[in-house]
Amino acid sequence: MAKVSNKYLEVDPYLIIEKGFHQDRHQVSESIFSLSNEYVGVRGFFEEDISLPHLIGTYFNGVIEVGTDLGAPHYKGVVNKTHFTLNSVNFLKCHIDALGETLDLCKVSFDNYLETLDMRSGLLKREFVWNVKDIHIYVSFERLLDMERCKHAYQRITFRSDKDVELTLSMSLDFGIVHWGKTCYWNDISVIEKDDIHGVSSKTITTNQEIISLQRITPRLNNVKTSNKELDEYGTLKLTANKDMVISKHIFNHVVDGDYNIKEFVKELKDDDTIDQAILRNKEYFRKVYERSDIIIEGSDLDQQGIRYCIFQLEQTYHGYSKNNNIGAKGLTGEAYSGHAFWDSETYCLPYYLFSNQASAKNLLMFRYETLGFAKERAKDLDCEGACYPIATRNGEEACTLWQHASCQIQPTTAVGYAIFHYMNIYHDDEFMKKYGLEMILEICKFLLTRGQYNMDNTYFGYYGVMGPDEFQLMVNHNTYTNYMGKKMFEYLFTLLDNPKYHNPELLKKCGYTDELLKRMRDASDKMLILYDDKTKLFEQHDGYYKLPHIDIHSIPVTDFPLYSHWSYDRIYRNDIIKQPDVLMFMFLYPSDFTYEQKKANYEYYEPRCIHESSLSPSIHSIFASELGKEDEALNFFNFATRLDLDDYNRNTCEGLHMTSIAAAWMNIVYGFLGLRSDKEQIELNPTLPKRWNKYRVNLYYQNRIIKSEVNKDYLNIDVIGESITLKIYGKDVRIDKNLRIKRS
Repeated sequence: MAKVSNKYLEVDPYLIIEKGFHQDRHQVSESIFSLSNEYVGVRGFFEEDISLPHLIGTYFNGVIEVGTDLGAPHYKGVVNKTHFTLNSVNFLKCHIDALGETLDLCKVSFDNYLETLDMRSGLLKREFVWNVKDIHIYVSFERLLDMERCKHAYQRITFRSDKDVELTLSMSLDFGIVHWGKTCYWNDISVIEKDDIHGVSSKTITTNQEIISLQRITPRLNNVKTSNKELDEYGTLKLTANKDMVISKHIFNHVVDGDYNIKEFVKELKDDDTIDQAILRNKEYFRKVYERSDIIIEGSDLDQQGIRYCIFQLEQTYHGYSKNNNIGAKGLTGEAYSGHAFWDSETYCLPYYLFSNQASAKNLLMFRYETLGFAKERAKDLDCEGACYPIATRNGEEACTLWQHASCQIQPTTAVGYAIFHYMNIYHDDEFMKKYGLEMILEICKFLLTRGQYNMDNTYFGYYGVMGPDEFQLMVNHNTYTNYMGKKMFEYLFTLLDNPKYHNPELLKKCGYTDELLKRMRDASDKMLILYDDKTKLFEQHDGYYKLPHIDIHSIPVTDFPLYSHWSYDRIYRNDIIKQPDVLMFMFLYPSDFTYEQKKANYEYYEPRCIHESSLSPSIHSIFASELGKEDEALNFFNFATRLDLDDYNRNTCEGLHMTSIAAAWMNIVYGFLGLRSDKEQIELNPTLPKRWNKYRVNLYYQNRIIKSEVNKDYLNIDVIGESITLKIYGKDVRIDKNLRIKRS
């Protein structure tokens, strides 16, 4: 692994700390200090002026704009219009002057800069001493997003001077934000005034979505001015020497989704609801999070801070607030990937929520049900039946204009089916399956049948002209991941239909199912081509993969990475280099289907061919290496997993956090070192202890219980909060009640 860290933050188990202002890392810090509560996300941009490249970013789930129409597509099924999560109102904007000087840390004298993000509450605080002539003014900015009352946000600014001095302060609601530094997609504002509440609303230029943003400032700043895009409240502050002056701002944001009453919104901005009370609410929220989901590592403070940051950001980004939300690859922390969600949501992110919060996990699946109509339309675009889920989306429609991904990658569809299987395996939620899950599986399998084809003499079935998870092989036939997952989906459907609980003739009729159609599916499943050699134990990645020209990945100069930027596009496809796990990926999803020997053979064959062009890749390889007893390799792949963004390993944290890679880091510990397996009715644990750790503890929420596992050099100590349960541990069924100690094998 050629990636190296670029550390500049302090190490602390519950805090992210930047001590001293690192101007060259400013946009990286903006990403790292991002706050979110699923409803809205706010990058860690400065409230005040700053003369540095920066990205002021606030993003509301579901607020999108449509990209430029590329004109009529040349070919049927090629997407010609995209959409993206839109940068929205800046409700934290400030402007501060003192003695003729504007506060801008690139232009003024200051000392003692410190920024901290408290992962026990979500409070972001930035403080320093501003030296204005012979006066020293302590300034602190605090901000908080309410994790449960998700439309509420809070800002507090504290000033303290060593001499009497006057400041001018402006606090704003600004819709003049330029998306990607190019275009403002917001119409002119409408101003709202009610007593001491001021606010604005604006609509997007194309999609006509409206956001209302209200603020209550205490004490009042007396003056108000407006422009086409912005409302400012401003006034003069008289600081008395050595006495705190505190300005508090309570914000209420609302994405309009129907009729509304401004008077009701105004009532939300109560006098007695302060940032301190919101901090207490958030502390209780995160206390519960860590009670059910914390990972505690003794022996590596870097890893401890890293994994807790991952858990913190996963909870911030998504906690099941709405069934209309999904998890974008950058969460709500930046504009890269246009805010789109990919198949990572189901394969990488869902496991965390399965073992922390059933409602969150279910709502991730409900997003796919709510957008089933779009998936069915997409299948028609591709001359198929059933439902084809998008490779990239924010609202359920396919947003990827690259035909090789949007038309050739089937894994988003099978990932949704797998996610339903995985959820049901953990929670046995019959109501969900009857109302929603079965219909999705029926439509998915209909697509898989009509997308696949038989060979010339009908002896085998499979998928032609596809791109697998690897993404460095285009228009291949019989990608084994695709074929294997298709077969598993058919088999899962048959299992469901054989269960009397899910007998539903009306639903079968609605989905166009007949006995003949089911017969065709069984035949396709039986004849699915799986390219496997029993002698070598190898699965060929796709038909013809073994015949591709070989390149030793270690011979590629480090300056050639990332390859997408340094190799011509077609060159990438002309060899056996792998971008990210493909064969290993389906073996990870269904680990119980494969023997130790099969896993070892395929890991040892494909790992030397993988360049990990995706940040999702190393964690899967670490999980396999851990299971195979390759501890040094497991640690090598794990080394940067939890700190990918904190230490900017990819040199692109400035664009936003890698949310699905953050989820992969959680999987790396739980599925790797703890050895969790969850593809069977009974979950399994096979813990190992990384050599640099003294011990570690993992909390998992499972079937209304919290399972607490502690792994040290000699023992696995395991406790259950709730009813006793039987788990498979080191291959044996073990009944767990309270404080069980098991000798590590």
